Amino acid sequence: MKKFLLTISLIGTVLMASAQLRPLTSTYPFNGLLTNPAYAGSLNLLSVIAVHREQWINIEGAPVFQAFTAHSSFNSNRVGVGLQATRDQIGITETVSVYGSYAYKIKTGFGILAMGLQGGFDSRQQDFTELTVFDQDDQLLSGVNNRMTPNFGTGIYFANPHMYAGFSVPYILENKTLLVDEADGIAADSRESRYYYITGGVIFPINDLIKLSPSILLRAQESNRFAYDITGMVIFDQIAYAGISYRNSKDITFIGQIILNENFRVGYAYDANASEITTETSGSHEILLNYRIKLRNYKKDPECPVYF
Repeated sequence: MKKFLLTISLIGTVLMASAQLRPLTSTYPFNGLLTNPAYAGSLNLLSVIAVHREQWINIEGAPVFQAFTAHSSFNSNRVGVGLQATRDQIGITETVSVYGSYAYKIKTGFGILAMGLQGGFDSRQQDFTELTVFDQDDQLLSGVNNRMTPNFGTGIYFANPHMYAGFSVPYILENKTLLVDEADGIAADSRESRYYYITGGVIFPINDLIKLSPSILLRAQESNRFAYDITGMVIFDQIAYAGISYRNSKDITFIGQIILNENFRVGYAYDANASEITTETSGSHEILLNYRIKLRNYKKDPECPVYF
């Protein structure tokens, strides 16, 4: 297992030394604020979500991700405000992020168009003292590296009860994430990587009890390959969601959600990986808890999305 911890840690180091990767949850269809600040307030009620994800079970040092998001609409559903806090642990690298979101919504004849902004900071720490380093003079693998950087992003989001579509660049700045004294002859260009997200989905009613909900997420990252997720979901009696998703990193995800009552929802996703690492892990697990409540100033709006 030690070699896997070293491998995972070195992966984290490589990512820090080239382009910082942002984690992605498999339950993203139920948590749009993680990818687009314009999603804030889209439900016209207060929505609070907690997510816990454990990737590559049985591999020491594998990624663990937690997220907390909350958002609501105000001012007669014309403004949305949101907050997200995340923690991403991979090997010896830990990243904690806190961001606030604001969305201004415009009602059209087809639905609601929202334009959003977000801002916050990322705090990263790498503790190389947890590794056994053969070259003690290697400055890239010594001591503890701490770095806090601000960032901001933007996005647009359109939705009605039958479909949604969005485009976002949630992290625009490409901050340095690793500081090295270049006077000693070591050059390091470790920066955050800018992402571009495109999302979309529709609802197809089959009958009064069953609806189909296909969706897609496209991710373009500078200095990295293009990625996509294609998801097909079935909604049973507006109570249970069940579906399957394919990610071009050779992940097949089984995803579901149950509406327990007016306020509580529970979601779960299991990733089955088909790459070379599949012989060492039983897959990845993710659980989502969602609490929703109508605020006092809540006003029913037929243009607000119902299923996403």
